[in-house]
Amino acid sequence: MMRSINHLLRWLLICAGPGVLASGCAVGQTDTAPPTPTPAAIPAAVTPSPAGAAFPALLVIDSAQRALIEQRTGQAPQRLAEVAEKGRILDGTTVAGVVVVPHEQGLQRIRLADGDARFWSFDQTARTGALTHPDDSTILYETKIDNAQAEFGVGTAIGRRQAGNDASDAILTLARNVRVLHLSADQQNLFLLPVGQDPAFSTLLVVDSSNGQIRQERAIEGELFAAISPDGRFLATAARRTASAGAPEGWALLLYDLSASTAEPRVITLPQAPGHAWRLTWSPDSRALYLLLRPGDLYDDPASSLGVWRLDVASDAVEQVTASAPVEAILRTNGQWLVMQHMGENRATVVNLATGATESVDLPAQAIVVGWR
Repeated sequence: MMRSINHLLRWLLICAGPGVLASGCAVGQTDTAPPTPTPAAIPAAVTPSPAGAAFPALLVIDSAQRALIEQRTGQAPQRLAEVAEKGRILDGTTVAGVVVVPHEQGLQRIRLADGDARFWSFDQTARTGALTHPDDSTILYETKIDNAQAEFGVGTAIGRRQAGNDASDAILTLARNVRVLHLSADQQNLFLLPVGQDPAFSTLLVVDSSNGQIRQERAIEGELFAAISPDGRFLATAARRTASAGAPEGWALLLYDLSASTAEPRVITLPQAPGHAWRLTWSPDSRALYLLLRPGDLYDDPASSLGVWRLDVASDAVEQVTASAPVEAILRTNGQWLVMQHMGENRATVVNLATGATESVDLPAQAIVVGWR
């Protein structure tokens, strides 16, 4: 019983941070329309630097100062734009030269080219929120909202906006707590992960984005972390494997081919056992999965990590990217740079994936790294 309680508390702490994929319960029926942004007329899709070039500047939301800043090592931050005073800042990302910031009360867009900013109000205050961008121009936003019809009183509103213009539309509101993992290339299918009080999950839902009807339920296995590749083909999860002939019990990566009819995943053995994968992050070309490798059980609190590792999808090889890494970090990559925002520390580490060179960048106390340039 005590272990179950500890697992739940640990999961709640993990899932409280911005931009975090969680796990977990079941999707209910379509409810009312989601928070519909209403326009009110306020610089990171980042142009990747070539391998070996100077380290990029980080684009950072300073939540305490309500500002978007550019931060370089050894330099004072440069203030780029104001961030709206619309409740807590829930997340942030950069796509195609646009920074998108969900707040409790709505969604803000900041254009890097000229600093222009706009804000769209939600119909209902968000408890939490997260962003995903399935392609180079589309941004999906999800918010957790009060819903009396939902289990535990929490529903999910899902919306979409295009980075190249100010087109924004509500997609669905569901009377269940789900995480948005992906939107198909034709924008017809949403891939949703039901979440509840248990950090383990067992179902992936494919939902019609026009009406919320469930088109497919796929049996999967995992705990805490799940991520679908940008091309929509692979779902990666972290899962506990029972002991079998020649293999002890432990944690592994599971890779599900969503284009195949079989439900059986590829099982990727992790190096330096016993250990577990933490923070699963895909490269934009869907050829590699990056993760923190940590010693011990998924629900332990290790004092150190075993570095950042990369799974090559074609070969199933797992190779070390950097031996030095924090025990807890949010990972972002564009395939040429990897940025680790150290949780509990006011800094980030930038890794040149071509050379392995690293650079440390100081951050404000309440920072969200949203991109780089």
